[in-house]
Order: sequence, then structure tokens, then C-alpha cells
Amino acid sequence: MEAAKFEVILTDAAPIPSSGYSQALRLGNLIVTSGYLGTHPDGSGVVPGGFEAEVRQALDNIQAVLTAAGCTLRDVIRVNVSLTDIGKFAEMDRIYREYFAPPYPTRNTIGVNQLWGGAQVGFDVWAVKRDRALISQPLIAGA
Repeated sequence: MEAAKFEVILTDAAPIPSSGYSQALRLGNLIVTSGYLGTHPDGSGVVPGGFEAEVRQALDNIQAVLTAAGCTLRDVIRVNVSLTDIGKFAEMDRIYREYFAPPYPTRNTIGVNQLWGGAQVGFDVWAVKRDRALISQPLIAGA
């Protein structure tokens, strides 16, 4: 049996990996990203401006990696969210809904003790690259 061939996704529009991980991997039509914080793509650390700025930058970083993989946020089927203050869930969700539209991806949100660099929020996603001609059609009937 032949081993699966992963394609590494890399873009300078999102923070470049500084240790042993890839921005994202593609296996067939499946794209899985690493976790992204509200950090500058140039690697200079967490963006200023507080929680909302971090959420937006983290989602912009995810969007940049998906674009490099030939996907959009409409292709996302799973989102994992890490919050250092679970009390900020509603604020995160309000911003999240500006980026994602119904039918929303499945999502898991967890509270964590801390994130790299003092960040307050992190996201990672799974996406399925679909034929652009079918993008307006739901993946399942009734969606």
C-alpha cells in the first residue's frame, strides 16, 4: 500500500512557521490548518487593539492560508476555538459570524490557561475544497 501524499500549504500572507509544523496540509480535497492566533503575518507578535483585533487577525490568518490552498471560508467544515477567557465567547461568536455564514461549520470551543505570546484566542480549521461550480449547493440535502 502506498503512503498518503500530503501537500504542504505555505503563504507569506500568514505567520510563517518558526518550528516543527506546517501552516496547513492538503490530502486530496481535505485541508487542515495549524492553529492561528491574532499575530502579525510578519511574525512580530500579537496585534495591538485587544480581543476583537486578535479575533479578526486570527481569522484573517486562517483566511490567507485557505486562499493559498485554493479555498474560502465557505469550504470550512470544522472550527476549533481556544479562548483564554471563556467569558468572551459571545464577543468571539459575534465576530466569527461576520466571517462565517450559514450553514455554519461544526465548532468546538474550549477554555485554555494560556496561549503563545499572551494571545487571547486561537483558531484552527478543516476545509474541503469543492468544485467552484457546486459552491452554492449545500454539501448535504436540506442544508
